[in-house]
Amino acid sequence: MKPTSIGAKMRLVGGLLSFIIVLIILLTVSMNDVSKKDSLIINIAGKQRMLSQKMSKDIFFIIHRHSNDFREIDTAVDLFEKNLNDLLFGNETKGIYTPRDESIKVKLSEVMEIWKPFKKEIEALKKDINEVKPEIETLTQKTEKLLSLSDVVVKKMVTEDLRGLYIDFSGRQRMLSQRMGFYIERYLRTDNKQDFLLFFEAKNLYGSTVEDFVTDEELKRYPDVYRSVEEVHAYWEEYQAYLTKLLNIEGDINKRLAYIYEKNVKLLNTMDEAVWLYTDDSERQNNFFVVFQYLSLLVALIIILYSFIVSRDIVAHLDDFIRKTKELSFADVENIKNQNMILHEDHENSEDELKEASSHISKFIKKVNSAMSHSEEAIERAENAISELQQLAEDVEDAISDMDIDESEKNRFDKNVNATEDIAIQSAENLIHVTRMLQKLKKSLNAMEDHKYAPQASEKETQES
Repeated sequence: MKPTSIGAKMRLVGGLLSFIIVLIILLTVSMNDVSKKDSLIINIAGKQRMLSQKMSKDIFFIIHRHSNDFREIDTAVDLFEKNLNDLLFGNETKGIYTPRDESIKVKLSEVMEIWKPFKKEIEALKKDINEVKPEIETLTQKTEKLLSLSDVVVKKMVTEDLRGLYIDFSGRQRMLSQRMGFYIERYLRTDNKQDFLLFFEAKNLYGSTVEDFVTDEELKRYPDVYRSVEEVHAYWEEYQAYLTKLLNIEGDINKRLAYIYEKNVKLLNTMDEAVWLYTDDSERQNNFFVVFQYLSLLVALIIILYSFIVSRDIVAHLDDFIRKTKELSFADVENIKNQNMILHEDHENSEDELKEASSHISKFIKKVNSAMSHSEEAIERAENAISELQQLAEDVEDAISDMDIDESEKNRFDKNVNATEDIAIQSAENLIHVTRMLQKLKKSLNAMEDHKYAPQASEKETQES
């Protein structure tokens, strides 16, 4: 419904402008807050890519530097998992909200599916490293013991003056034990396949020679030599089981490294896709906010234009009202007393306050006109009554003069007639006085209206001139 009062129009315009201004302020504050949160989230999501690379780098450094210091990788793992949970489920304390877009949530869930087995492999790899690295020192000691036992066999064969073939094979065993220790240790440190092949070749040759010695019937004829051979064979079985254990752990480490290498690339790429989704979502939000701001500004301009039109109409109606009241203040009562007073031209579309003021002024003018009309009628009737009384008095005096009446009685009768004429004349004068007072009242009202509206009218005339 269109407002018809000045107050309603002003409240409507002021309310709309206030609403738009408050809306723009709230929108700007909200946009700044969302922009800060988006920047924080994009920064955290981008940091996840770095952490995935850092974990893999630290793993390779630990393996090749022969260190069991997992502090950096543990920090990276904990931070990656904590950030991933914050991104996926939100964190009000940090100001991180849950994903607005379903595609982001799906992508983060995909990252989580990759991350869980990835983390398990890292933990298992740490366990394997903790097992195999300390064994390198033990391996050296065991290799030295195998070398010492092999050397005892050589010396006893020389003492017993065995054939040169036995002494040559037993001497080769010493070299093979050193060769095995060297290449297996280097393989555990470098994971070089060539080192493993050389170790495997030396191991097979050493093992076959030991088996040949322990089953050789000729050596059995030399109890002292054969006891040393059996001792070497027993220790070789233990040494061989120990090597197998180390090689199995190293194999697991290599498998886990291969898994980490493969999944690290997938984890990085998936997290990178999530970052781009966050970036696209943030850009869409910013574009939406910018468009909404432009629309709000456009609506504000429309409201300002509307308020200008409303103010112009109100001013026009007020000017017309002032002009009409000024004309009314200078108008003759005789010319307006029988007219229906409308103080401005666009009365139907005018404001309620002006309509009400116009109605009150019109009623007041009608009352003044009615009083003036009654006063004039009373004066006219009084004048007619005086005229009739004068005529009646003359007729009475003529009749008395023809009658034979005592002079004193005649004078008394004349006094009564004159008193009646005086009363009629006095009443007429009182009516004339009342009429004059009403005319003064009219002039006073005109003067008040002229004093009230003349400055505004003169200002308008000045502008027009």
